[in-house]
Amino acid sequence: TTMTKRKFEHQPRLKLYYFDVKGKGEAIRLFCAYSGLELEDYRFASRDEFTAMKESGELPFGQVPLLEVQKKDDEEETKHHLVQMASILRYLSKLASLEEQDPLVAAKVDAALDQEADTFMGPTIAIYSTRHGFTFNDEQKEKVFNSISTEVLPRHLGNIEKILKASTTGWIANTKDPSIADFVWYVRLNDSLPGMKDLSDKIKSLEDYPACKTFVEKFKELETIKKYYAPADPAPAKTEK
Repeated sequence: TTMTKRKFEHQPRLKLYYFDVKGKGEAIRLFCAYSGLELEDYRFASRDEFTAMKESGELPFGQVPLLEVQKKDDEEETKHHLVQMASILRYLSKLASLEEQDPLVAAKVDAALDQEADTFMGPTIAIYSTRHGFTFNDEQKEKVFNSISTEVLPRHLGNIEKILKASTTGWIANTKDPSIADFVWYVRLNDSLPGMKDLSDKIKSLEDYPACKTFVEKFKELETIKKYYAPADPAPAKTEK
């Protein structure tokens, strides 16, 4: 699917605050690139900058991504802070008029979003264990990640594999065009999962999940996504002599 860049003359000013990594910010960046929403992509220069923002009280839940929305209401400018990746994406899809109009389809998109959080809850907590109030010794850590690689993630990815195989469009909620759930799942499968060094190579490569791999490649072929990742100043093509 391709989409020409949209122009929203009256869109509010959007500024994303996140680290200079993909993480939970990348799906937001990609959706704005896809939809044509203008986004100021602010990336913290250091951890200290994030800490200062957190201590100032600007972050409602003390975490990022944070989307700052500046808009005019009856000639008065107001500023709003939105947090939580899924909530931000739902807002942006409405802003770009790309949200699903059919309540049943919209519910399926929401379910896919929620399932992404469920799927990666185990590895996320294991990786950031101290943040959740516990620690592992080396033996416990190995046992936990082995269980996640051989039992937990295969179960969840197997369910997504079935859903993708049943989809007539290749998108997770069987929508005509990619929904916000597809942006989140793409980043997880293509970027986050391979970077989880303590998981098995087999699970990180999606070896047993061909439909998931096909989905990732389909998403990469979206024209706006290819353009987003294209070098700003590509080297000129070499001419054959």
